[in-house]
Amino acid sequence: MYSSIPKGLTDFTLLLEKGTNAVVTNKYNPFYYHGALPQFYLWVLYLSGLLLFAYYIPTIDNAYFSENLVNAWTSVDYITKTIPMGAVIRGIHRYSGDAMVITILLHALRVWVTDRYRQYRWIQWVTGVALFLMVLFIGQTGYYLVWDERSLILTRMTVSALNALPFVGGGLAAWFLNGSSITNLTLSNFLFIHIGLSFFLLFGLWLHYVRMTRPVMTPPPAMNYILMAVLLLVVFAYPITSGKMADINTTPTSFDIDWFFLFPYYLMAHVDLGVYWFLMIGGSLLFTFLPLPNLYKAAAPVEAAEVVLNKCVGCRLCSLDCPYMAIDMVPAPAGSRFKLLAVVKPYRCSGCGVCVGACAFDAIDLPNLLDSDVTAQIKKMAEAQ
Repeated sequence: MYSSIPKGLTDFTLLLEKGTNAVVTNKYNPFYYHGALPQFYLWVLYLSGLLLFAYYIPTIDNAYFSENLVNAWTSVDYITKTIPMGAVIRGIHRYSGDAMVITILLHALRVWVTDRYRQYRWIQWVTGVALFLMVLFIGQTGYYLVWDERSLILTRMTVSALNALPFVGGGLAAWFLNGSSITNLTLSNFLFIHIGLSFFLLFGLWLHYVRMTRPVMTPPPAMNYILMAVLLLVVFAYPITSGKMADINTTPTSFDIDWFFLFPYYLMAHVDLGVYWFLMIGGSLLFTFLPLPNLYKAAAPVEAAEVVLNKCVGCRLCSLDCPYMAIDMVPAPAGSRFKLLAVVKPYRCSGCGVCVGACAFDAIDLPNLLDSDVTAQIKKMAEAQ
């Protein structure tokens, strides 16, 4: 099989996995849950975000005219300073987002290093990139909602960047602000985008898993406890605070940057907006489609498994075990002793051989590796022990 990955890098990754198994056993090896880790943080984000939403007020009214302000900034301040454990919940929400970005990148890196993005896995790669970009944008909108001076700068920078786009820029800027200027409707729009896109992630995850029959979606409970403990340590070590309340009559010029979500704004501040969009759009497309020339490139084409019709009893074992939904059970021909018959979909088959091992009746083979040959090799290895 052709691979664009340096063999030494793949070997190092596998060696690292083996070493981790020796320490924590394969049941708790995080390398085997690299796709489940981001999803764990997604559930934490949903729960903590729901608690924050109960007290959040998406307005900017009375921001400069009253001693008893009730707006987005004061509601966040109330959550942080007054509600019991409010600061902890806010910190959990913030740092879970950062952790989700880190684990997504580690997930993508392992998929790439182990060469698991090609052929029948191309859907997982492309949808994974789309999900990652959505997570980044959702995280950025979370910073708008605080409505401190940083939020105001980010909002203005985003509007400037959108207006720089030809043809569609003005319309996108108006959609982003929910009007022609910053108003209460702007904050309502930010909240709608933040929550709406967050739940749209679930549909994206369905697409991400659509070709996998048994995706690993949650780490073991013990690993969840450890992840949560580490998250809480960070929350208490680095408590979250807000900047000064945003005042649309002022022009703040600097802010603290979260490199996990706000790195595009650092780039935006240092290059021309045309160059910025070229780098952002070009980089996203490159990241998405860079593997595509190799998606179907192989030293030899994959040969799909074949069903031995006179041995198939319609037991469903091969269909249930196939990781890529490449085997269907169809009604058997008239006169057959059995009701169902296994049929392989060649365009989905990876040639992995899982179905061969699942079948108890020698009724399915790989063309280049017969079941009898596999059995002979296993016996030979067993005798050599």
